[in-house]
Amino acid sequence: MMSMSYQAALREPLLNADQERDAICSWQDRGDRAALELLLRSHARQAWSQAARYTDNPVHLEDLAAEGMIGLLRAASNFDRAQEVRFSTYAGWWVMNCISNALARTKAVIDIPTRTYLDAQLGKLSEEERALVRQAVQGLVALDYSMADDEGGGGPRDTLVSEDLGPEEIVSEQSRSAMLTRMLAEALEPLSCEEAEVIRRRKLKPEPEPFCAIATELGISESRLRQVEKRALMRLRRNLVDRGFSRSVLS
Repeated sequence: MMSMSYQAALREPLLNADQERDAICSWQDRGDRAALELLLRSHARQAWSQAARYTDNPVHLEDLAAEGMIGLLRAASNFDRAQEVRFSTYAGWWVMNCISNALARTKAVIDIPTRTYLDAQLGKLSEEERALVRQAVQGLVALDYSMADDEGGGGPRDTLVSEDLGPEEIVSEQSRSAMLTRMLAEALEPLSCEEAEVIRRRKLKPEPEPFCAIATELGISESRLRQVEKRALMRLRRNLVDRGFSRSVLS
């Protein structure tokens, strides 16, 4: 199974509809591995984008992206050419399914059913059940633990699970912040100086500066400044999507 780094995935050119259809036909009809590789490489950023929704740990991120590539491979083999839909749209479910199935075993110390892990992350379990999942992730208790097991005391309910970040989580958060900062800087670079300045002062500060102050300093009208901001945001979103951000995160 081929693997790609995040930066390599971003450098791969996107295929148009006809090119991806040709690649799919060549793979499904003739087993053309070169066509398959072309298709997978052009959509590798989709695997990285989905993986980044679930983890910020660089090691886990790479593992989940690899699972996403498996999802792309399965999508290429099962794609229904009779449907008028782009490959990325069809492959989205396969990528998400492979990544979510790998998520629990990637992040947990012991194996946890994927549905249970995701339900805990999404807040669909009771507080007591979420506490058990947290303990299972940290290797403090088996997932098949029974509440009756600790009636005599000294069981998992007597174990304190801190809500504070642990050392690994702190490093992961720092890594995530550094990665996001780098990606944002790269996405701002193609913007004009005026557009980048407006984004920084209107969107990247704790308190956005008022239109009147920025317009006066830049020597333009407030209506013109609003147009610049709107155009800059559109370009920034497009640049971030090209670098692997999910559209749902940016909406």
